Amino acid sequence: MSTGQPGGAATALNRILLLRLSSIGDVIHAIPAFEALRKALPDAEIGWAVERSAAPLVSRLPGLDRLHELDVQRWRGALFSPATWSAGRAALQEIRNCNYDIAIDLQGLWKSAALARLSGAHALGMATADLREPGARRLYHSQAAPTDAQSHVTERGLRLAAAACAGVRGEPRWPQLNNDSDAQSVATRLAVAAVSQPILIHSAANWASKEYPESGWAAVGRGINDATARPVLWLWGPGEEDRATRLAEMAGRGNQVCFPTALPELAALMGHARLVIGGDSAPLHLAVACGAPVVALFGPTDPARLGPLDPADRIVVRRLECSHCHRRTCPLGTNECLNSISPDEIVRAAIARLEIREGVER
Repeated sequence: MSTGQPGGAATALNRILLLRLSSIGDVIHAIPAFEALRKALPDAEIGWAVERSAAPLVSRLPGLDRLHELDVQRWRGALFSPATWSAGRAALQEIRNCNYDIAIDLQGLWKSAALARLSGAHALGMATADLREPGARRLYHSQAAPTDAQSHVTERGLRLAAAACAGVRGEPRWPQLNNDSDAQSVATRLAVAAVSQPILIHSAANWASKEYPESGWAAVGRGINDATARPVLWLWGPGEEDRATRLAEMAGRGNQVCFPTALPELAALMGHARLVIGGDSAPLHLAVACGAPVVALFGPTDPARLGPLDPADRIVVRRLECSHCHRRTCPLGTNECLNSISPDEIVRAAIARLEIREGVER
């Protein structure tokens, strides 16, 4: 099989390497590109290079032929160690030994572009305007057409997939991201906790500018349970358990901290959720990928680019003159875009989304 590349070059597509190393939410947004290529090229061999944190989720992709797991975080912490350089060389050699025809950089950074180039394959990257580090363009053999500035981030991956293969068509789609073992594990633990069809809340954020006050989150959990009488489970990831436990206790009756979940188990848990509430974070994006009903709280980042795609889902956002700055810390020092949102607004959005779901089910 072959495909036309930008500039008219033809490249055989028997072996395809995808590069989206991190973060977990961004990896989730890249999965529709894999799904589109898998559908368009059912006989091709597809591999994915990803950092260790997101590897468990990528490993569940149906039709993925190879997973190249890179321990970049550990390597970064021991950059001058001979062991680090040895492990890096071994990982690169593993990729080169696969003889990929094309390496598609879904990340747009120097590190991912360098890996695409060093793979020995034709390196295809995003348009320069779409790159987070524009200098990475120098390492590509070809680039995709640019996306609109307001298009959803999944469109960039699909644009790359279409540049590689003219047969790529359609809207973003995610496959099932858990297996039967994950599903059984979650079902068992829900039964032990005596919880059915919970409302899931994830409150943590990886940027200071995305942090909604804990008192506000607790009020949301309390208000949701008061309004619906449904159990509320507080999700947590690495380093977040104490916060989730504290918020469940602050919220009170009907609220409890969730049991620990690996990423594929969290995907399985999303299938049990009556509703998922959270900010711009990996669990919210995973909920969208799994088709769970969502209420999304957005502040410094743009929901048009990163928010849920289902029109029935609800986005709670405050539009200000400085929206959306995409800064890790608030330039004004106020976090006003989030702090000015009341817990009642989030609760009302949740009730509205539940009513839509229940109306569909009747």
